[in-house]
Amino acid sequence: MNTRSRRVVAGVSTADSRALVRWAAAEAATQHAELQLVTARPMPAAPDRYIPNDIAAAHRVAAVRMLAELAQDVAAGWPELAVTTEVVSGPPAAVLRAAADGADLLVVGADDASPFTEAISGSVPGDLLASAPCPLAVVPRREWTTPASAPVVVAFDESPVSQAALTYGYAAAHRTGRPLTIVSCVTADYPGRSAATRLHIAFAALYPDVEVSTEVTTDDPRHVLVAASRRASMLVLGSRGRGRLASGLFGSIGRHLIRRSACPVVVARTQPAAVALSS
Repeated sequence: MNTRSRRVVAGVSTADSRALVRWAAAEAATQHAELQLVTARPMPAAPDRYIPNDIAAAHRVAAVRMLAELAQDVAAGWPELAVTTEVVSGPPAAVLRAAADGADLLVVGADDASPFTEAISGSVPGDLLASAPCPLAVVPRREWTTPASAPVVVAFDESPVSQAALTYGYAAAHRTGRPLTIVSCVTADYPGRSAATRLHIAFAALYPDVEVSTEVTTDDPRHVLVAASRRASMLVLGSRGRGRLASGLFGSIGRHLIRRSACPVVVARTQPAAVALSS
């Protein structure tokens, strides 16, 4: 019997992270997990090492206060949810990777930087896209609304290893009571019935209560999925594979989606066993 406690980690950068934290809290509640709020304090650059200790301490106190206020906000909305907070010194991506080791979900905010700026200065969600040790959720910085009827949308291609996305998507739809829409991004020579189609059938048998619809498209996945995100509660992507979608996920497609999506984007990992059991 698996008695491992479940954990959702939320990377908090500013006090404006309230919407991100609330989304992470809702996910933690539906997964029967605890919520861990983590913020990274950058290591001082050479010129900053001469800042008086009392100023450095004040910065840390402000970070602790920010997390405490966000934790209080979570407690007001989810009184039964266990919440912990942590301030860690180090590069944000490295801090969050370490915090998410063994976690069930890592939640971060989307990066509003342009592709040009990101290429120069880097991007925390862009870095974690390929290196997070667990499923990664990237939440839009701007406000968004999620109608009660909004489906969970899974982006799928003909590669059987898209199982991770289907697993997360079906489990999310099951535990939230939402419908599931599977958007198959395929090539023009798509055979119509493949190993991927057989996966649909297997998951439908595992989650008979989930209302499922499918869409098949040969259009550019970037345009199709951004449009789908405007009517979704979350957009779920697979993280490995050789299909049309997966092969471009860590290039222009993945980075485009985590910048432009109108809803949270979840990048599932290739070993989704723990997610499959969550309900």
